[in-house]
Amino acid sequence: MSNTLYTSLPPTPSHFSAGAILARFIDAIGFRFQTATNGLTESEIYFCPVDGSMDMMELVEHIYGVFSWAHGTLNPNAVRRKDLETFDDYRNAILEECDTFKKRLLEMSDEEIENTPIYLKRTDTTYSVFYLINGPISDVLTHVGQIASWRRIAGNPVERISPFTGKPY
Repeated sequence: MSNTLYTSLPPTPSHFSAGAILARFIDAIGFRFQTATNGLTESEIYFCPVDGSMDMMELVEHIYGVFSWAHGTLNPNAVRRKDLETFDDYRNAILEECDTFKKRLLEMSDEEIENTPIYLKRTDTTYSVFYLINGPISDVLTHVGQIASWRRIAGNPVERISPFTGKPY
């Protein structure tokens, strides 16, 4: 677990735009995910608090799938990796995906973001970019919260770092 991406919150964007706002959401995901997954033990990776819920390995697999799909909707050059096997593989891929997704958002104009159709194959429907916020971005934040909760239940709580400032309490 040696990935150093998002060990602290990156500086805020230098300008205010749709891309900058969305990029900050991605920074928040990266920072919270890094914090929630840093220092997990092998037994915690497969910890499941109740039958029928995902364990942490399943959560990171799901997070990667949802997040890489969201990134791909705004970046035609994004590649969904198929070689991921271990928890560390998925963790590193998610952190790298956050970084490249953020960079893509910061290089897009407001008009380009607004006019990019978000296609959902499952419903064969096209949506506006707003659906990325209430859909995959919110879903990923929910699952990162589950990882933090599962850790606490397993006896290894997340380090106390302020999600507001990115600094230890």
